[in-house]
Amino acid sequence: MKKLFSFSAAALSLIVIFIFSGCTNNGKKVSVEGTKGEVYYVDSATENEAQKLGNFLKQYGYFGNVKTASVQIDKKNDNYLITFVYDKDYYQKTQGLEDFFKNYTVRMSRELFDGKKVDIALADKYFKDFKNIPYDESAANAPANSPGATFNASDYNHQTVGDVNFYWKGLSNVESKPIVDYISQNGSFSGGTAEIYMTKEGDRYILKFPVKEEYQNDTSIISEIEKVSKEIKDNVFPNDPYSFKMTDVHLNPLRSFDY
Repeated sequence: MKKLFSFSAAALSLIVIFIFSGCTNNGKKVSVEGTKGEVYYVDSATENEAQKLGNFLKQYGYFGNVKTASVQIDKKNDNYLITFVYDKDYYQKTQGLEDFFKNYTVRMSRELFDGKKVDIALADKYFKDFKNIPYDESAANAPANSPGATFNASDYNHQTVGDVNFYWKGLSNVESKPIVDYISQNGSFSGGTAEIYMTKEGDRYILKFPVKEEYQNDTSIISEIEKVSKEIKDNVFPNDPYSFKMTDVHLNPLRSFDY
């Protein structure tokens, strides 16, 4: 079967666009296994802290294996500064990104650095800042995913198998396992990072597949998605109602194949 290449990178790698940094004077570097992510650490920041940050970004899908992404961690007294190499034009034209990053000042503080404050900076490929986003405790309940998203990845159980990130809620692990197993073994979504979101409404199983904007009206891709959705029906849900939904990157539905 023709492989469906990544129409969606994990959460931020689709919507939040990192740029490769060609500089070499940005501190010592750690690479994140299984990704093209790299974390530089400077001043009082340690290799262990850089590795924790890299693993955090990998866990939430921000570091993938498609695009190189560069981040720097710095420590001043008891506070941290995390700098993302980022697309300035994209930031300026996309609403909600500042709130998104404000949320992450709090999440990184709580999950990585024992409550110590974390500020975030966005920078060009030379690590020259163009936007500073200070720690904001009030942003803790802001959306953790990309702007406009109708979901929060932290609400889902998560498993990565090969190139595919599986997220599920409202399903037991027993129910999710045959779905994950079949899609992983079938290989239709390999060849690049992809995401599958799995939920259940009544007795109907629902799988959502985010697709980048440039692929949303491609008839050959739509045809391939429909073909794969039917194969999943035949092999995983032969006796159950099931829908495979092609969505935008915010999980808003674009097309639904219902069985």
